[in-house]
Amino acid sequence: MTELRQKILEAAVRVFMRYGVGKTRMNDIAQETGIARPTLYASFKNKDEILSASILHYSDLSLAGIRHEWDHLEKLSDKLDVFYERAIIASFQIITASPDARDMIGGHNAVGKAATKKAQLDKMSAWAELLEQYLPADEQRPVSSEQLAQYIVLSSLGLRDHAENEIQLRQLLQVQKQGILALLNCD
Repeated sequence: MTELRQKILEAAVRVFMRYGVGKTRMNDIAQETGIARPTLYASFKNKDEILSASILHYSDLSLAGIRHEWDHLEKLSDKLDVFYERAIIASFQIITASPDARDMIGGHNAVGKAATKKAQLDKMSAWAELLEQYLPADEQRPVSSEQLAQYIVLSSLGLRDHAENEIQLRQLLQVQKQGILALLNCD
């Protein structure tokens, strides 16, 4: 990614958080970036393209950070904690800090929702790959790595979206964690 594209995406996220995706205009993003509108349009065709690129960029950064931390940990319980902190609790904090953040994180429209779906699939893929080392041999598996990965990602996002506050979210994630560890007979 070019430095300009990254600068635009960072500015776009700030503007989306400030005004909401629906009220943000390309001119707002150009001004926040400190560039002329033609320069913005040379990098992105429209706001939908910026929204999609922003969602994927920040999701990729988050997943890269999660994978990096996973590389230094052995226990599944610790890896779950990293995922919860960096993907679920961090996004909950963003959502609760800005009334318009849910609009962006949720994808806002069909293009954004497609980007959000891809980000979720990327996380599921990372989990499925990771879980292979914790699941017993194929004939003894209670679930497939793909099924469990899907459960981890989608249910933790559901908990994030319905928790009343961060304390409740953390408690619910601990219940989920205990269930996953019990299912896999891990500590």
